[in-house]
Amino acid sequence: MLKGLILATSAFMLFLALHVIAFQMWVPHRRFVTMVRIAAASGLILIAVHRTTPSGLGFLPTVYTTAGWAIDLLNALIVFVFLFVGYSMFYFLVDRGFSGRIMIEIERAPNRLLSLSEISALYTPEAILRRRLQEMLDIGRIVEKNGRYCNTAKGRSAAALFAFVKRFLQLGEGG
Repeated sequence: MLKGLILATSAFMLFLALHVIAFQMWVPHRRFVTMVRIAAASGLILIAVHRTTPSGLGFLPTVYTTAGWAIDLLNALIVFVFLFVGYSMFYFLVDRGFSGRIMIEIERAPNRLLSLSEISALYTPEAILRRRLQEMLDIGRIVEKNGRYCNTAKGRSAAALFAFVKRFLQLGEGG
């Protein structure tokens, strides 16, 4: 099982390196889709390397190699997916978090001070709403028809899931 952990960690490090390189070389239009594609490619490499290397990777003690290749590979894939999901949460916090952006704007301001009205001028509700709508258009959850928006099948599925979780956890209407 240790082989799977080592390879999953290595594949995740490969994903991170490719993600940084890709986002430094160009700004993809569909950033998260690009990340998923890089992760999928890294996952395929993980599977290929797992299947073509010895169970002990040439250096692991035999006691760590007795689970069998299928269990070890499944373990590796689960760990890789969890690492990717955890990183995705961090990515979305940095990409979309208002708190972080407000603190950055305060740091950029003269004397590192901003009033409530100055912060409000930077974050008009219309600008925030426009960005969210564009993101949903980009990932295919909504489409625009004659100046109006409607959910795609993907959007309807997401809306049903979000509504269920919000009801289940009693989160209310807010968003």
